Amino acid sequence: MSEIKSRGEKPVPGIEYSELSIPDENHLGTGLFRTVLEPRALARINPIISSILNEPIFKLIVNINLATETVTALLGKADNSPPLSREIFQLPKVFKTSDVLTFDVIFKDWKIQGANMNGKDLERSQ
Repeated sequence: MSEIKSRGEKPVPGIEYSELSIPDENHLGTGLFRTVLEPRALARINPIISSILNEPIFKLIVNINLATETVTALLGKADNSPPLSREIFQLPKVFKTSDVLTFDVIFKDWKIQGANMNGKDLERSQ
């Protein structure tokens, strides 16, 4: 049972780094994807899209959209099939875009379990 860790430094404008952590290489559908935004990134760039792709095995896309106050996460295989899991979460009503913002998407058995911002759980959209 080997852990998989992959970290991308400054993968796109506005993102300080993104990091995928999968505790067991035999269970690719379980892990955590972290995106750390640069200070003021959401004030300058909207939406911010953070993703990780390993064709044809794995893809995870996180769309952080201040205009709609949502974080959308899509998880699935990178083989042109539809996502296996899609969840939308609400951004907090009040937060400082000048802060460093850390977003975690937690997934298990190819299903998105939850998301948080700076360690605080985000509510699912209705």
